[in-house]
Amino acid sequence: MEFHGLKDNTINYTGGPNDRENANSVNIPLWVDGWATRNGFIVDANITTALCKENRRVMRYSWSDTVVHYAYSNMFHDWPSTFPNGDTSLTTCTEADATSVILKWFKKWKL
Repeated sequence: MEFHGLKDNTINYTGGPNDRENANSVNIPLWVDGWATRNGFIVDANITTALCKENRRVMRYSWSDTVVHYAYSNMFHDWPSTFPNGDTSLTTCTEADATSVILKWFKKWKL
């Protein structure tokens, strides 16, 4: 599972130099596609779902709910949350709240 803000300048969504000028990051969509491929999925076979509304738009990309990527249109290098906290000032909708999403996802799996 991967969460990423499209406005993130620390780890740029499309890759390239970061705002600290100390590293380059990979293109996140290409990295996620590679992750899906390594897990035996066809990249174009993901299920794409639009979440939230208007200025808080979130796209969810899922391959059999095994590889999951959330792209937040209004987020920077923040923790996606429904309420402002020490790590984020911009909020997201309930169905894209990272903590809830992660807990629900882990609950489905057994070690």
